[in-house]
Amino acid sequence: MFGINYIKSDPSTHLIQYQKGRAVKQGVGMSFYYFGPKTSLVAVPVTSKELPFAFRLQSEDFQRVTVQGQVTYRISDAEAVSKMLNFTIDKKGKYLSEDPQKLDERVLRSVQVLLRDNIQQQQLKASLSMAPKLVKELDTALQSNKALADLGVTIVDVSIVAISPTPETEKALEAEIREQLLKEADDAIYERRLASIDQEKRVKESELETEVAMQRKEQEIQETKIEAERAVMKKRNVLNEENMQAAIAEEEQRQSLIELETGNEKAKADTSAYSIEKQLKAYDSVPAEVLKALAMSKMAPAQLIAQSFENLTQEGNKVGNLNISPELLQSLIK
Repeated sequence: MFGINYIKSDPSTHLIQYQKGRAVKQGVGMSFYYFGPKTSLVAVPVTSKELPFAFRLQSEDFQRVTVQGQVTYRISDAEAVSKMLNFTIDKKGKYLSEDPQKLDERVLRSVQVLLRDNIQQQQLKASLSMAPKLVKELDTALQSNKALADLGVTIVDVSIVAISPTPETEKALEAEIREQLLKEADDAIYERRLASIDQEKRVKESELETEVAMQRKEQEIQETKIEAERAVMKKRNVLNEENMQAAIAEEEQRQSLIELETGNEKAKADTSAYSIEKQLKAYDSVPAEVLKALAMSKMAPAQLIAQSFENLTQEGNKVGNLNISPELLQSLIK
C-alpha cells in the first residue's frame, strides 16, 4: 500500500537492502518494511550446497574416463557475490535473473578444469586408481582458487565417488586383469612347485652332506686306527730291532767265545800234537820189539790173548789145530 512492502528472510538467507546504490541494511534472518520504488533487495543463500558432478575427460594416452563425485560449497561473503552476480529479488522473493544458477556452473567449471588438468597428465591405468590423491589436490586447489575467492565462495568438501573408463575399455581392462590374475595364479603354482623342489633339493643336499660327514668321520676313524696300528708296528719294529741288535750282540759274543774256545782247543791240540811228536821222536831210537813189549805190559789179559791170535795169523804162520777151552772162551766173551 502506497509502495510500502514488508519482507522477512529465513536464517539461511543473507538479506541486503540497497538504496541509491548503497547497502543500508543487511544480515541473516532479517525482517523489515521498505519503500518499493526506491529499494532493491538482494537475497543470498548462505547455507552449504552440494553439487554432484560427472565429467567425461581424456587421459594422457587418449582414453575416455568418467569422473563422478560431489563438491560442497557455501557463500561466505554475500556482499562480494552480490557484486559479481545478480541476486536481486522482487517483492515476492523471486530472483529477477538466472545468475544464482550460474554460480553452481562456475563452481562446477572450476572443479572440471582442475580435474581435466590432473587426468590429462596420467595414463589410463594410473588415473583409474588416483581418486584419493586427486581429492587432496582438488581440495588444495579449490581452497586457493582466486575466481571462487572473488565470488565469496568457500569450498566445504570435495569427494570423488568413482573414476571409470568406457564400457569397451573396461571390458578390455577386465580381460587384461583377468589374464594377469590367472598368470599370477600360475606363477604362484610354479613358485610353490619351485619352492617344493628347492626344499626337496635342500633335504637331499642335507642328506648328502650328512652322508659325506659320516663317511669323512669313518675315514677319520680308519685313519686313526691305521695311525694307531702304524705306531704299534713302529714300536714293534723298534722292539724287534732292539731284540735283533741284542741277538746280534749275543751272537757276536758267542762267536767271540767260540773263536776263543776254538783257539784254545787248537792250542790244546797243538800242545798235544807237540807232546806226541816229541814222544814219537823219543821212541824213534827205541827198537820196535821193546816198544811192543812196553805196550803189551800195560794190556789186559784179554787184549794180550787177542794180540796173540793176531800174531798167529801174520808172517806166514800156519796153525793146524787150535783148541780153546770153554772157560777161556767165556772169559773172552765177558
